[in-house]
Amino acid sequence: MSAQPESIGAGKSVDRVDAAPQIEYKMVTHDSLSMFLAAIGGAVLGMLLTLLVLALVNGGTLSFSGPRITQLEEYVGRVNENLGAVSANIDLVSEQAATLQQQLGSVEEALRGELENQGSSIETLNSSVETLNVTRQQFGLFMNALDSALADMQAIDPNAVTAETPGATTDSTAAEATTAETAVEETAGEAAPTDEGAPAEAADETTVLPAPQSMASSDVPADAIAVVIFVDNNSDGALSEGETNLIGIPVSLLNSDGESLATQESSDAGVLFSALDPGSYEVTVDDTMGYSLLSESSASVALGEEATEGMVVYIPVAAE
Repeated sequence: MSAQPESIGAGKSVDRVDAAPQIEYKMVTHDSLSMFLAAIGGAVLGMLLTLLVLALVNGGTLSFSGPRITQLEEYVGRVNENLGAVSANIDLVSEQAATLQQQLGSVEEALRGELENQGSSIETLNSSVETLNVTRQQFGLFMNALDSALADMQAIDPNAVTAETPGATTDSTAAEATTAETAVEETAGEAAPTDEGAPAEAADETTVLPAPQSMASSDVPADAIAVVIFVDNNSDGALSEGETNLIGIPVSLLNSDGESLATQESSDAGVLFSALDPGSYEVTVDDTMGYSLLSESSASVALGEEATEGMVVYIPVAAE
């Protein structure tokens, strides 16, 4: 009796073990089916939402053909045409810019050539003006020399020249000469006081000329002396604007002992005696070439040992 309950208990435990795996399999199967149905439902819902959005975009219909698409295609075509026109305009502007750049280069080259030609013309004109100034001064020298020669010819007394005649005229001329000599001897004593007073009166009438102006100049080297002979139009003794230098006037440089060191002729820039030792010098005009000096013809100049500037002597002449 005691052995049966144990066998019955053992059989019940075996039935319970067999039933447990069947319940677990049913639960897994039910979950997989639910997930599959949920996935299908989500896909359908997503497709419906997509169709709804497309319908809203397409004016409430899902049909993508008809006037709407035609208008869109026309609009896209016009945009494409506009883009093509803009591109063509850009190309045209680029070509015009390149052409304009080439034209500017040609204009620049032409302007440079014109400026060079004008520079050459100006240089030629300056040379012509300098040549004309030299010619004018040379003509002035010639006219002064001619005036001086005419003045000397007019100063000759024609009564002092006696023409010789043949025959009896010679005897009468000798008699007249003897009479003239006698008259001169008789009046010599009376005329003597007058002759003694004449030099004093002539001395009073002589005009005393001022000394030439001399000054230091940074434009002249410290060991040099420059001499400027110019036409003094305003008679102030100083070189003013518009007054020109004389050309061809000989000027000499003397040392303190009166010995001649150098002689030069004046040019447009005057006369320059350079490479001189410190000391006293004298510059003098050897020949005025017919011009009238407005100052003395010579001037004393001193060069200092520590001088940093040279000396310039201005000698004015009267205007024609």
